[in-house]
Amino acid sequence: MKANAPAPLAASVFETAARRPGRDALICGRERVSYGELAVRVRAQAAFLKSRGVVRGDRVILAASGASPAFVCAYLACHATGAVAVPVDPKAGALTLDAVAASTRPRLTFLAYEGLSRAAAGDPEPVSVSLDDTADILFTGGTTGAPKGVMQTHANIRAFAQGRNNAVGCTEEDRLALPLPLSHGFGLGRLRATLLCGATVILIDGFADCEEVVGALGRGEASGLCCVPAGFALLFSRLGDRLGDHRDRLRYIETATAPLPDSLRERLSRLLPKTRLFNSYGLTETTSSIAYEDLSASPSGPISVGRPIPGVELRIVDSGGRDARPGEVGRVLVRGGGVMRGYWGDPSRTREAVVDGWYASNDLGTLGDDGRLFLKGRIEDVINVGGLKVFPAEIEGVLRTHPAVADCACVGAADPAGLTGEAARAFLVPAGDQRPAAGELVEFLRGRLEGWKIPFEFVWVDELPKTAAGKVRRARLKELGPEAEDEAAVLKLLRGVRRLAD
Repeated sequence: MKANAPAPLAASVFETAARRPGRDALICGRERVSYGELAVRVRAQAAFLKSRGVVRGDRVILAASGASPAFVCAYLACHATGAVAVPVDPKAGALTLDAVAASTRPRLTFLAYEGLSRAAAGDPEPVSVSLDDTADILFTGGTTGAPKGVMQTHANIRAFAQGRNNAVGCTEEDRLALPLPLSHGFGLGRLRATLLCGATVILIDGFADCEEVVGALGRGEASGLCCVPAGFALLFSRLGDRLGDHRDRLRYIETATAPLPDSLRERLSRLLPKTRLFNSYGLTETTSSIAYEDLSASPSGPISVGRPIPGVELRIVDSGGRDARPGEVGRVLVRGGGVMRGYWGDPSRTREAVVDGWYASNDLGTLGDDGRLFLKGRIEDVINVGGLKVFPAEIEGVLRTHPAVADCACVGAADPAGLTGEAARAFLVPAGDQRPAAGELVEFLRGRLEGWKIPFEFVWVDELPKTAAGKVRRARLKELGPEAEDEAAVLKLLRGVRRLAD
C-alpha cells in the first residue's frame, strides 16, 4: 500500500481516456465532457498548478460546485500533481473560509475557475505518490461542534470506491445522476467511485430547480441516482410522481445521511418497482459509506443501515470499551481500508479517535446476528431522563408514522416538572394542514413507547435546521425556546402515562 505510483483516481481517468476516449465522463446541463477531453483539461490544469509552484503535499482550496465540470477538472489536477485537495462549500461564509485557510495554509485557493479555464495546454507526467499520502482534506459538517479537517488518503479513496461499486454493482456502463454537494463525503465519494470505474457522472447543482433534476435524468439517460431523503421529499412536493417516468431506466437509487421515512420508501417502491433502493451508512472519517442495505430486498421488521462491505469490520463497545453484549446499545467502532489518516493538525484528537486501526465513531447502535447494523442515535444526542437513556431516533421513528408528521427531531431539554432532570422535546414538520394538539400526540405515543420516552412538548415548525448533507442540526434546536400550548394539561397527562408505564 505504500508503493509510489500516480494517484489512482487521476490514473484511472487517464487510462479510461486512452482506452475509450469518446465515452462520456461528465454531463452538466447541455455540456458533455468525454474522457478524452477530461484528460486533456486535467493535464492542462495540472500544468497550470505546477506553473504556480504547487508541489506534492501542497494544499489547494477548491469551491466544490456541481454547476459545471470546472471543479472536477481542478480536483483531478490536484491529485495528478500530488497536491492535497481541500473541497469547500461554494456557499460557505467568509468566516468559515478564513478558518479553513488558516488551518490548511493553502498554496492556492480557487473560489472561481476563470484562471484555470484559461490555463495553457500542457501534458506533464503525473507525480508519483504514496497511497498513504493525504489526497483530500474534508471538513466535517459540524452539526454540534467546530468542523474538523479529515485527512483521506489515496488508499482510502480507492478502498471505498471498490467496496461501494461492488456493493451497488456499478460498472463502466453506469450513468449516475448526482444532485449532491461535492464538498461532502456522500456526493464526492460517489463522484470518485464512478470515475474510478470509468462510468459517467451527471452533475446537477442541487435541488433549487426540481425540473432540472428530472430533466437531467432523461437527458443523461441516468441508470443510477444518489439522493438524500430531503431531496426526495422536495421532488415529490414540487413534481408529484414524475420521478416514476424513469422507472424503466433507473437501475438503482442510493440514499444516505439521514433515515429514509417509510412514506418515502413506499412511494419510491411504488413508482420505481424495478429499481433497487440502497441505504448506505458511513462517515467522513471512514471515507464515506462502509455499510449497505438493499431496502428493496430487506426483511420485514426494523430497518438496518446495512451490512459492512468487504474489508470493513464493525464492533459495538460499551462505555468501558468492552465488547457490548448481544442486543446491547453501544458505541460503533469501524476498521477497514477507508479509515482516515487522521485529523489535520490535531494529532492528539487523532490518537483518541483511532486506536489500533479502529475508528471510534460517536454513533450508537447494535449489531444483529446476521451482521446488520442498527443505529440508535449519537452519544451527544442521548437524553438522560432520570438516569434512563432515551435515544431520539426511537421517538422519531414512531412519530414519523403519524399521518400528520412529515419529519421530526427530538432533543433533550430541562424537565419542566423538575422530576427527571431532562426530558424529550419534539420538533415536528407537518405533512399537510393538520397540526394535532399535544394531548393527541401523547395519546398516539401511549402504548408505542414507554412513558418516560414520551416528549413533554411538541413544537410545530415549517422545517428542521439541517446541514447541506441533510443532517439535523440538533444544537440549533436546543437553542429554540418552549412553545407548549397547554403545558399544565400536557404535564398532568404525561405524569399519568409515566406512572402506568413505569
